[in-house]
Amino acid sequence: CVFIGTPQGMNNNFYELYQHAQGADDWFNYIAKASETKIVDAEELVKAKEVMGDKKYQQEFECDWIANIEGAIFNDSLAKMEDAKQLNRVPHDPSLPVSTAWDLGVADHSAIIFFQQIGKAINIIDYHEERGHGLPHYIQVLKEKDYVYKDHFAPHDIEVTEFSNGKTRREIAYQLGIRFRVLPKLGLEDGIHSLKMVLPKCWFDADATKPLLAALRHHHRKYNDKMRIFSAKPVKDFSSHACDAARYMAISLSELPRQKMAEQKLAENNYEIHTEK
Repeated sequence: CVFIGTPQGMNNNFYELYQHAQGADDWFNYIAKASETKIVDAEELVKAKEVMGDKKYQQEFECDWIANIEGAIFNDSLAKMEDAKQLNRVPHDPSLPVSTAWDLGVADHSAIIFFQQIGKAINIIDYHEERGHGLPHYIQVLKEKDYVYKDHFAPHDIEVTEFSNGKTRREIAYQLGIRFRVLPKLGLEDGIHSLKMVLPKCWFDADATKPLLAALRHHHRKYNDKMRIFSAKPVKDFSSHACDAARYMAISLSELPRQKMAEQKLAENNYEIHTEK
């Protein structure tokens, strides 16, 4: 069975098939960009671009999935990774530990990225996102996976105290067997820059991380027609939590934040706070 088509955004069955084919051993996947196949004359391509405009041209002739998403933040990075076959099948290596990066929510979504470091490469092997659950639920999700863990990274808001018991979520996690490393608070643009620097070193399991890849492709800034500029902050939508977790992963992989990592605070049963390095 052969499926042939032109990208038209990501919210359709063709994109789902494309993502599945990237990570499946028994599927063949090929992208035929007009600029590379040489089937259409170069002069005709130039004229088509003049008539259609750059974005429509990129979608119709260059097979760009996110050309129709104005202000896409990670478009260039993902396109290069795709050409380099870095969005493929990345199996879990049982001989190496797994680290996680979290974006925590309570009533909102929580996102967890599972990754392994092999030399300078970062293999993103798994992803989990849900909403409406407390921290114990997500810790149980970790325990049910067949991974040996190394580090668990969380943003600074994990230190917020829960009104119900007077403990922080970090303290609760420790009592449940997970010791979080708290990341330094960086500006949003610094975090986005860190992720752009890290992405070229990443290899994604396209099947296990479908929601994460879709979020990275979709994450964008809104264009202000009146001011003729893009907004400073990305649009808050379904992609936000996954991309926040990806930013935290990137920050955790930076040497400078590692040197500034906050000390580990442990809560004992008598509610005294002890500090260890």
